[in-house]
Amino acid sequence: MKQLQWALGDTLEVYKNYMEGQKLPLVIDELAENGRLLWIGERRTDRVILYFHGTEEKTSPVGLRFTLCQSELEAKGKETGFALLQYSLVPTATFPTQLKQAVLAVQHLISMGVKPQNIQLTGDSAGGNLVLQLLSHMLHPVPDVPRLTITAPFSGVYLMSPWVSLTGKTGSMITNDDSDSIGIKALTYWGRIVLDGAPEKYRSYLEPYYAPEDWFVDLSTVVRRLFVTDGDAECLRDDIAVVADHLGKKHPRMQFILQKHGIHDDPYFDFLLWPQKVQSDLTPVILEFFASGFE
Repeated sequence: MKQLQWALGDTLEVYKNYMEGQKLPLVIDELAENGRLLWIGERRTDRVILYFHGTEEKTSPVGLRFTLCQSELEAKGKETGFALLQYSLVPTATFPTQLKQAVLAVQHLISMGVKPQNIQLTGDSAGGNLVLQLLSHMLHPVPDVPRLTITAPFSGVYLMSPWVSLTGKTGSMITNDDSDSIGIKALTYWGRIVLDGAPEKYRSYLEPYYAPEDWFVDLSTVVRRLFVTDGDAECLRDDIAVVADHLGKKHPRMQFILQKHGIHDDPYFDFLLWPQKVQSDLTPVILEFFASGFE
């Protein structure tokens, strides 16, 4: 695992290489607990998308692909700051380290003058898991993790192929093992590493698939809108659909889309190809979700 992290480079290294390639200045905010906010472009306080990267919390983002969102929002007259959280990776750091760093990232934005109603949270795969950890912590505070209280709900949360079950071995985990970009062996292997040493009482934070039915009952008090996307051909399909259903029953403004033939993190292929070619009907929906969340 550590060899894989070394080969791909850590988040800061990937960020620096990307920004240098785009001839953009580095804009970095140091946080406590060894976290950092890495800005794409200038810092802003009027509108901010805070992104938790995925790739199973142990490797690093392949590229900073959400620049597409910034460009499209700018075209709609809604210039937006985009901040990527660099958080500690498993197995070097374990739960609740990443949750602490996520809390500190939001607190930092608020201390800058960003209003919660002008913040949208997003994450893919393990980053989506971290977003759900953060929402869970706001509803059910974890001891020894700073509390996160906000004066108004976040504008929105978008989860792309969130990693909601670390131990699933049935249903689509089996039937889609040959069609997905990440198979059952990798998912369960990484899941065991994430869960290693975590007390059972924290399972609902790490695996929202197993959370009690009333876990997200007060979700509307912390976020105004939610959007979850899932791929029909991905291993996590069934587990994501179950969690999305639970979220929808607790929040009146929850949208769920199951992408036909989609694999894990499928919309990123459009983000990687942009602006040359956008192939998916889902990508414009994602962009519109962000745009509609900002005044």
